[in-house]
Parts: sequence; C-alpha cells; structure tokens
Amino acid sequence: MLSVPFYEFPNSPLLLIGAVGIVVALVVFFLAYQKYFSSPLNRELQQKKKALAKEKKDIYERLNKIEQELKNL
Repeated sequence: MLSVPFYEFPNSPLLLIGAVGIVVALVVFFLAYQKYFSSPLNRELQQKKKALAKEKKDIYERLNKIEQELKNL
C-alpha cells in the first residue's frame, strides 16, 4: 500500500510561508482597491461627481419652477 505524504501545518515552514504570502497579497489587493477608488485622480469618480452635481442642479431648477407655479395659483 502506498502512503500519501501530507504536511502538518504547524511543523511545515513552506505552508506557513505560503499562508503568509497569500494573506499579504490579499491585504495589498484590498488596500490598493480602496486607495484607487477613493483617489482624487480616479476619472470614474470625477465623472460621477459631475453627473450628480448636474442632476442636483436640474432637480433644484425643477423644484423652483414648481414652487413658482404653485405661487401663481
């Protein structure tokens, strides 16, 4: 019968190094993702802010127009 080799987690330095490497990679990915989407140089964020500002302006204009119509009644 053939025996299948296996590693005991606490005793294997390769598994510990691999696990630490995976954790470090995930942390770097998470931090880079957060920094990118909160960066002022992010074009998508700038476009969304401009679109929201324009939409807010349009809504205020429509609201003022409705208020004027109600005053005229």
